[in-house]
Amino acid sequence: MSISRGYSVARGTMWSAVDKFGIVLLQFVINIVLARMLTPDDFGVVAMIFIFVAVSQTLVDGGFAAALIQKIEPSPTDYSTIFFWNILFSATLYAVIFVAAPIVAEFFGVEHLAMLLRVLGVVVVINALTLVQRTTLRKKLDFKTIAIVDLLAYSISAAVAVLMAHRGCGAWSLVGMHLSIALLSTLLFWSLSSWRPVLAFSAKSLKSLFSYGGYLLIASIMQDVCTHIQGVVIGRKFSAAETGLYNQAKKMDEVASMTLPAVMCQVLFPVYSELQEDKRALSDVLSGNIRMISFVIFPIMMLLIIVARPLFEFLYGAQWLDAVPYFQLLCVGGFFSALYNFCYYAVAAVGRSKELFLWGCYKWGVLLVLLLVGASVSMRGVLVAMVVSNINIWLTNALLAQRYVGYGVVQQIRDIASALAMALLCGGVVYWAYNDLELNWLLCVALFVAAYVALAWVCGVGALKEIRTFVVKYLKRRGDDRC
Repeated sequence: MSISRGYSVARGTMWSAVDKFGIVLLQFVINIVLARMLTPDDFGVVAMIFIFVAVSQTLVDGGFAAALIQKIEPSPTDYSTIFFWNILFSATLYAVIFVAAPIVAEFFGVEHLAMLLRVLGVVVVINALTLVQRTTLRKKLDFKTIAIVDLLAYSISAAVAVLMAHRGCGAWSLVGMHLSIALLSTLLFWSLSSWRPVLAFSAKSLKSLFSYGGYLLIASIMQDVCTHIQGVVIGRKFSAAETGLYNQAKKMDEVASMTLPAVMCQVLFPVYSELQEDKRALSDVLSGNIRMISFVIFPIMMLLIIVARPLFEFLYGAQWLDAVPYFQLLCVGGFFSALYNFCYYAVAAVGRSKELFLWGCYKWGVLLVLLLVGASVSMRGVLVAMVVSNINIWLTNALLAQRYVGYGVVQQIRDIASALAMALLCGGVVYWAYNDLELNWLLCVALFVAAYVALAWVCGVGALKEIRTFVVKYLKRRGDDRC
């Protein structure tokens, strides 16, 4: 990788981090505020219907965003073709959502759910107007513009949600927030992005992009369906309150386990694509990414498992304490969910979308079976099923990376071993201090962080050096640019 490209990656990573962590912080704060203004039932009802919007959104994307990024030099016709296709297809999907809304409401046994779904479904059409613009910015690693749009849109929309909740709008507050985000993002992308469609549509271009993106589309659909079907299974089998508790626990887990990996994968997929002809270089970059992410995420998940109860009570209040055991089990799965997308995108970058689809059938099929078996037992059974599924997904993607990228499973285990060992060791000490010595939980957090960093420094863990080098190089380059 060239020095200039390395700097672009570093800068893109920093702005993507600003975007993701800024959104996460806003979500975190607004979630705390809304959790005290709304009930678990309100959150549960919206969680029941969100799968339909999420799957529709994936269908609109159609794997075309990934195809445009993976293609070395897409033409203006390529971009415009996907733009007009997105609009047409999103309108068709919304019509299906509109007609099917009463059926969905009857399925869950919640009468007012139909209108909620019909209004929330408009988001699919609105977002279709900006999918290509967001993709062009990602391909250029212009995550600064994306961050500005996302943060502005979410900040204003969060205020809208709080105002609606204050006025007693209940679940409509959450729907209003999603609609506001979509509308404001569209306005801002069209204002800040220079890309505009041309009057061109090529069936040949659509077919060519779909030949790569189609397999990723189906794989993404299966992933979205199986990710969100947890909410469907829980919403059908258990009460709206239990669904709301689960959804809150899941949000907290995803903040910890998925935010930073999402930041890195978003930036790294274009980089992986550039290295698709050099498997050795790609394997080395992937190995470094795995070491860094495990070094950061593993201690976070371990710490959250230990202090989950006081953390939930502090953030959300006593009414959400029943979500604690859900959250702790999800955090166990978070050790593995934090890792598996890196290998996935590396395999996608070398053009193995068909293989990702075929193995996706296996991965998500296993998840579905495990969920149904778990739901027949209890809510805890559902969560255990998700943990087992996360392990299976990680191992499958690791094996695919070994075969198509040359990044062996044994090497992957070596890359994560030190971070896992340190997290378990520090976690054991802090668990003893918290339960037997009855130290304050905030003091335990500080003790864990200090012990983990000190242990990493003493043992000379490579990931610590890699993170330091990454930051230093970025700051040095920025200093040089300003001179």
